[in-house]
Amino acid sequence: MPDDRGALRIGEVARRTGVAVATLRAWERRYDLLDPDRTEGGHRLYRESDVQRVKAMSRLLADGWSAAAAAREVLREPATVTTLRPISGGGEGDTDAATALIDRLDAAIDGFDGPSADLVVDDVLARLEVPRALDEVILPVLRKVGEGWQDDPRVIAREHFATNTLRPRLQRLLRATGGVAGRTLLAATPEAEEHDLGLLASAAVAAHAGWKVHFLGSRTPTAAIERGVVQLGPEVVLVGAVFPTHAQAFLADRPDFGSAGVVIGGPGFSPRDTQRLTNAVLHEGDIADLPATLERALAVSQVG
Repeated sequence: MPDDRGALRIGEVARRTGVAVATLRAWERRYDLLDPDRTEGGHRLYRESDVQRVKAMSRLLADGWSAAAAAREVLREPATVTTLRPISGGGEGDTDAATALIDRLDAAIDGFDGPSADLVVDDVLARLEVPRALDEVILPVLRKVGEGWQDDPRVIAREHFATNTLRPRLQRLLRATGGVAGRTLLAATPEAEEHDLGLLASAAVAAHAGWKVHFLGSRTPTAAIERGVVQLGPEVVLVGAVFPTHAQAFLADRPDFGSAGVVIGGPGFSPRDTQRLTNAVLHEGDIADLPATLERALAVSQVG
């Protein structure tokens, strides 16, 4: 029978996992993630299983999970953990699973239940890669929540709740993925455009694909975007608009982004709008296809 007694000091666990000692102690104290043995002198000694739990926790955090939810998932029984592995893609069972996730997230938002919504998003991100999670579950729910918001005060409240619940998760996804040096993206909405959650989701997909993203967000004056291009030197500028009036006001400013490629997207823009911007292409279709559109804009700018 193998000897499963702890033999690793916390510094060795930190070295093998890349997680700081202070963080390991916090995870042990708050979530019982680590289960060390004790020497007669009271020193903690950790097992190989502790190392594996820390690595699993780090992977889930990188995928956008909250720390508490990630710890709960890592500490589940192996059979339960297996049920949350990614959906393979393409089959009827996958569609059923995505529909069930949509229903769960929609119900949590409809009930103004933030903790339940967080748990569903954790589940979605465990099952699906970031682009599919957005295309197949999160964005469909947001579109459904937003229908009729102009006329129904309850829908307005629900849309605000959904936005404020999901925004931190998308921001975490954006921060969790590192960009590739020399491939940078600046993302913003026009000055009058308040709705930037779709842009934030697009930025998260770009970051997942390896782009370093400078996210300026909503209500960004054209002059500020131009100044950001000068200071940051992005290869591509991504501008999203929900409303055509906001998109047209932006185009009327005759923005100048130098030699950078430009991607415009969202319901506010149309294919003919690319003729009014240098090096511009329009993104249409699934958000998972955005990296290909960014590459196309980059190629257009290099030719120009």
